[in-house]
Amino acid sequence: MRSIIAIGVTIGFSAGALAAPGDMSADAVLGQSAFNTRIPDRPDGVPAANNFALSNAADVAIGPNGRLYVSDPENNRVLSWPSAAGYATGQPADQVFGQPGFTSNAPNNGGVGPSGLSLPQGVFVDASGNLWVTDAFDHRVLKFNNPQTDATPTTADLVIGQVDLFHNQENLGQGGSGPDVPLPDSLQFPGRVLVIGTDVWLADSGNSRVLHYTNVVADKPFADRVFGQFGNFFKRAKNNDGNGQNGFDASADNLLNPIGITVDATGSLYIADWGNHRILRYDNPILGDMTADEVIGQPDFVHRDVDSGGPALGLTLPIDLFLDAAGRMLVADSGNNRILLFSSPRTSVAADLVFGQFDSLSSDSPNHGLGETETDADGLFGPTGVALDTAGNLHVVDTNNHRVLRYDSPFAVAGDINCDGVRNGADVVALVQALTNPAAFAASHPGCDILHADLNGDLSVNGVDVTAFVALETGP
Repeated sequence: MRSIIAIGVTIGFSAGALAAPGDMSADAVLGQSAFNTRIPDRPDGVPAANNFALSNAADVAIGPNGRLYVSDPENNRVLSWPSAAGYATGQPADQVFGQPGFTSNAPNNGGVGPSGLSLPQGVFVDASGNLWVTDAFDHRVLKFNNPQTDATPTTADLVIGQVDLFHNQENLGQGGSGPDVPLPDSLQFPGRVLVIGTDVWLADSGNSRVLHYTNVVADKPFADRVFGQFGNFFKRAKNNDGNGQNGFDASADNLLNPIGITVDATGSLYIADWGNHRILRYDNPILGDMTADEVIGQPDFVHRDVDSGGPALGLTLPIDLFLDAAGRMLVADSGNNRILLFSSPRTSVAADLVFGQFDSLSSDSPNHGLGETETDADGLFGPTGVALDTAGNLHVVDTNNHRVLRYDSPFAVAGDINCDGVRNGADVVALVQALTNPAAFAASHPGCDILHADLNGDLSVNGVDVTAFVALETGP
């Protein structure tokens, strides 16, 4: 048991109580005026600051300051809102990338350059607040220096996959046909990007490979690791058969149009192998382990069936991955119209929870059976992006319903006061701070509602919550 001093300070709040754990109905929606509408570019059929016309894949990312970014590919733009945890239903975006304003949507508006986009897919915000965008039809990844502090926030500052910010050649001009096209510095239709410290991971989806770069500081960097092509940077075979040719069979060494990527606390790499309906884990990728060590969604490395073993065990076109601080993995299982939660992906390949199907792991219908023309706060239709904010709220890009959904604190852990997904000694410090200095708590934990310290549910933080926290630590 950890000891803690009970401090009799009471702090009043006017906000409502936090959503209950296990609540799998959405609490807010962007892109639509209500949960039961699903009109693209609502209401006038043209782009605006409060709508989407999502097609193909789209993604969601949340910055360290809580700012929300969403890729809107059909409108050739990325939209941003100031608060992922705080947006209201139908709220307009306050920032746009790829377009000169909110009402235009031409690809590469103004020409190929640092301010245009053509079918952007993945978005990621690194620890410094820099925005990274996979600009799929321009065969490049763009880095925007922290848009909240940079003097030219919507002008990209660095490019991967092209010689400079004014080119968009497929595989650096080598084209996209044949198995021998790509290079360590070229790209074709990139899917997702992930940046952790000096490590940049990139799903080079069109070339059926995932690339790793170290310390990217200049245009057209060279990758130093490749996954899905038997370690060969000069192959682009789909399901590489081991001889560099397109194959019909899956293996632990090949990929078919991978998209989603994530890395856990141990450094293991997870890849959503979209075309093979599976997720692969690589346990020592930085050290050169380019053969997968575990598979989720298939009984072994050689199978690649749709819903292998049925929806309760299988996957269909998994497209996006997200790992939280507690090691739980969220999967956008797009072909099954759902989001899956794997509580312990390192030890169990079975999903524990599902969104979009009324908690039924055996269902896969669009909008939980409502069909393709109706939806509500519980439905999903081809979701392609998933993320958690620092308050533990789930955000889902519900692509075919032309919207983004927020689920408030669905995985809340009792006593997780600092919103990192686990209850530990850091929560003792956060509780004391919430009791004695609410302003310091807010500054230390942006986006984390101070009501996470209200453990007895009376909408105030006081000494009673200290007793409740101790009971959590000493209870069964």
